[in-house]
This record gives sequence, structure tokens and C-alpha cells, in this order.
Amino acid sequence: YPEARIHGIEWSCPLRLACALRCPWAQVRRADMWQADWSAYQLVYLFQRPESMARAAAKAQAELAAGAWLVSLEFAVPDMLPWAQMRSPGGRLVWLYRMPFSPAGA
Repeated sequence: YPEARIHGIEWSCPLRLACALRCPWAQVRRADMWQADWSAYQLVYLFQRPESMARAAAKAQAELAAGAWLVSLEFAVPDMLPWAQMRSPGGRLVWLYRMPFSPAGA
């Protein structure tokens, strides 16, 4: 996607620097993802922990526009039906959700 504008948020200084060096085409800044406003993004990609997924889902539901995507590496959003679930070439699960969420069992 040569015309994509990629923005990253990372709390850890060493990881932010590593991201910036590895992906010079992306704008990676040190920030708190919970304080950042997600409303301008069409896709938010997360690598979180299982215990923070409900909080991330609530933030996505509140801030992302209808039709935007929440993509999670490894961990599902509790009680929500993914639009798709894929396996990466390395075998890790990737969960894709389209806003607004669809409750599981709906």
C-alpha cells in the first residue's frame, strides 16, 4: 500500500526507537495508547495482552468510525464476533474486527 500513511504509538523508548529504525516510512511516536485519540484512524493494529483486550475494544468502539478496523495479533476481543480470523505465515493468529462490533452469538 504505497499510499498508506502509517502511524505508530509505543510507550517504551527502546521499542519506539527500534520501530522507527525498522520502519522509516512510518511515523512512530512515544505515547500512551490509552490517552491517544483513535478517531482519525481507519485501522488500529494491536499487540496487547488478553487482560487488556476488553479495554481496547471499548476504546475502539467509542472512538473508531463505522467501517474502521481493529486488528489484533494473538488475542481475541472477548464476547465479540470477528469479521475474520487468519493465521500469519509464522502461525500466529490475527483477529480482524470491523466497527461497530458484532456481539458473539448475535
